[in-house]
Amino acid sequence: MNYRHLVVCSAAVLSLHIVPGFAQEAKQPEATTPAPAETPVPKEQAATATQTPPEYLDDRSNPEALIKSYYNAINRQEYARAYSYYASDSPPQPFPQFQAGYETTATVSVLFGKAVGEGAAGSAYWSQPMAIKSEGKDGSVTVFNGCYRLRLANPAIQGVPYVPLSILDGTLQKSDQPFEQSVPEGCEAP
Repeated sequence: MNYRHLVVCSAAVLSLHIVPGFAQEAKQPEATTPAPAETPVPKEQAATATQTPPEYLDDRSNPEALIKSYYNAINRQEYARAYSYYASDSPPQPFPQFQAGYETTATVSVLFGKAVGEGAAGSAYWSQPMAIKSEGKDGSVTVFNGCYRLRLANPAIQGVPYVPLSILDGTLQKSDQPFEQSVPEGCEAP
């Protein structure tokens, strides 16, 4: 009797899974009314609506990775995360002004030169030459170049809370060169 009960239950479960599939296939298409004419979407809304944000990146393992993560946050419009890459004792400006500075930015691309590092007083410092291409929501493109300075306190002597590699400051200026040729040869020593 237990086997009969098992067979009956199995058949019932199987029919529940198969019957809806057949029912869906057997449905006749319903009559539809013609779709209303599409309204053109303004260019800046169309780009925003169809553009998916880049994949999340948060890597503070070296200067280039940190700056890629910073601009990843900007591209994803995660301004609080971008702001967090700055050293807590040297933010670039108050957060509301920082966020407002990116209101018209659609995307930012980055190219890097060779970072130069040195150690001093229990910390490591780097200067990272770079160029960025900023594309505005209105389609405008502006290229900047310059250097970011970064710092990492020796992890072996840090306490709690741990302070990861952080941006101390950055100096970027508008470049007249094409993006690919705008990365500076080097930066001043950190």
